[in-house]
Amino acid sequence: MGDTDKGKKNKKTAIEAAYSYLATRMRTTEEVRKYLEGKAYNEDEIADAVNELIGMRYLDDYLFALRYYEYNHEKKRGALRAERELMDKGIDRDTVRNAKEDFLYENKVNEFEDALDISLKEVFVPSDIYGEPPVMKTVDDRLTAKIARKLEGKGFSKGDIFRVLDSIRREAEEYGDE
Repeated sequence: MGDTDKGKKNKKTAIEAAYSYLATRMRTTEEVRKYLEGKAYNEDEIADAVNELIGMRYLDDYLFALRYYEYNHEKKRGALRAERELMDKGIDRDTVRNAKEDFLYENKVNEFEDALDISLKEVFVPSDIYGEPPVMKTVDDRLTAKIARKLEGKGFSKGDIFRVLDSIRREAEEYGDE
């Protein structure tokens, strides 16, 4: 054991550490960079490992963002929440927005309809009588505020939230509730 090892005899190389880190799930370039920094690799080792992973397409922030939007959509969350979370993960704004536009367009996602579906579950209560249609709750300021908070927390745009609330109010008027 010579001094040239500097305590690295059994230590993985940066690329090996990155492979292990990527083995469990997709990661962003920034997540891998921070992970390797935390493992005390030097900047050159980190840059080489990240560049190699990008070249082999193990790291692709755009693809990561697309998959993240898909996951969020499956969880009935709005694109704004995913956008915010992706930027927190270190993906640049342009990549995040391009992936969002592509995902929404390619999958024909209508966030207003998604938000409306979520809201209607708050407004209508299943009937206790078998076969009867659901009963509409009283649409008042308290209920609309609850719906607005829920949709905002799920990452829907303010424009979609206002449209949903307007639609619910109109539907309540048709039911003669207000």
